[in-house]
Amino acid sequence: MIDDTGANIGVVTIDEALGKAWEKGYDLVEVGPNENPPVCRMVDFGKLKYRERKKRASSKQGAGGELKEIGLSMKIGDHDLDVKINRAKKFLARGYKVKFNLLLRGREKAFQDTLAIEHLDRVIELMSDVASVDSRSKGMVGSRLFVIMTALRGKPSKEDSSKHAKSKNAQGDGETGPPDEKREAS
Repeated sequence: MIDDTGANIGVVTIDEALGKAWEKGYDLVEVGPNENPPVCRMVDFGKLKYRERKKRASSKQGAGGELKEIGLSMKIGDHDLDVKINRAKKFLARGYKVKFNLLLRGREKAFQDTLAIEHLDRVIELMSDVASVDSRSKGMVGSRLFVIMTALRGKPSKEDSSKHAKSKNAQGDGETGPPDEKREAS
């Protein structure tokens, strides 16, 4: 038997263990049923369940499987789309998957094979620097089309891309002068 502080009390009978746990206001929980003799511990069972629930909830929160949904419509403006794209990029940076739902209303459903697909393709293009398509609807699901995106693995940082751009300019065509000098020379 193990008491509430974690100290080993030793081998005791079941009645004695239940009595000691009852005196201190704890429950007796069997933690090692396959041991010889079985191991029991004095714990507050309600607190134990609460901690397990909290632990499960915290482990799910930042997991890659968590999905955030962002709604779009056919009439969305450019600025509004940019705001939603930026929000999606933040979700991806935190480790979430992002699902873009394109809601088609009324006569917009007639354009599901043309304009709606172009709309989703534009979203995919805007997100291509940080995400890849995980899955995509093959047709209408209710009155929606969707695309699910996940973050790219091993994406280059801003410093790496700026170094790459500088080295490309330096190696490019061998000329180091500003563009105006190149024009005047030719």
